[in-house]
Amino acid sequence: MTSTLPLCAVLRNGETVLIREIGPEDRPLMRDGFEKLSAQSRFFRFLAPHRALSEAELDRFTEENTDEHFAIGAVSIGVEADMPIATARFVRLSEGAKDAEFAMTIIDSHQRLGLGSLLLRTLARAAQARGVERFTALLHHENEGMQALLRLFGGYREVPGTEEEWVLPLPLKTLPEKSTEIAIWREAG
Repeated sequence: MTSTLPLCAVLRNGETVLIREIGPEDRPLMRDGFEKLSAQSRFFRFLAPHRALSEAELDRFTEENTDEHFAIGAVSIGVEADMPIATARFVRLSEGAKDAEFAMTIIDSHQRLGLGSLLLRTLARAAQARGVERFTALLHHENEGMQALLRLFGGYREVPGTEEEWVLPLPLKTLPEKSTEIAIWREAG
């Protein structure tokens, strides 16, 4: 897979998605995507109940990408309007640090379709290209889907508890041959 963005992929359900960088023009998509999240998905993302994104959060989540903060998003294409379905980002722990905290959010209807693996691989390649050697993530202990995804790629729990700190060394561990890959291609233009 190429790390060149944008790229298109076909999920396990046959749906085509576009993966691309997030920028300031994506505020409406960010709001729309957040509205599609269940209360549990919002809780797992923010580790607390979260009813709406604040203007400050929208500013932070849609700021221009840099080597310190990089965000990608996925939209379903081929529908009336591009439907936001996922985001993934990393933020270095300090300027120039080799470690970066990462977060990923996928709307409930699009979980377990291969999108998490695709976003994680794409984000990891972007991070490595910028000198990041390790991701860290703070996860709720009941977020079994994200824990399974991190384990699949070589992640491990460093600090146990209700909010667990996970570590994911880069480059990502190679998946076994029997893994079900999704079709990916570079977006033309």
